[in-house]
Amino acid sequence: MDELHAAIAAPLRAQRRQLAETGEREAAILNIWHDRCAVPRCKICGAAVDDDDNGLYNLEDMRAVRECALHYTPF
Repeated sequence: MDELHAAIAAPLRAQRRQLAETGEREAAILNIWHDRCAVPRCKICGAAVDDDDNGLYNLEDMRAVRECALHYTPF
């Protein structure tokens, strides 16, 4: 069992060192963070949920239902 663990762990450790050397690991972590903090996307078409600076819609309601101005129906 220890030999199997060592055989699996060695390539994974080498891969982790390689990612750390190239900085890809940090970039991947930052991308996850940026994705979570980014503007919410419409669940129908994937467009950013915003009111296009018109102020016609309640932006918080649009974000709650995750629908863009084209798909949001307040009534």
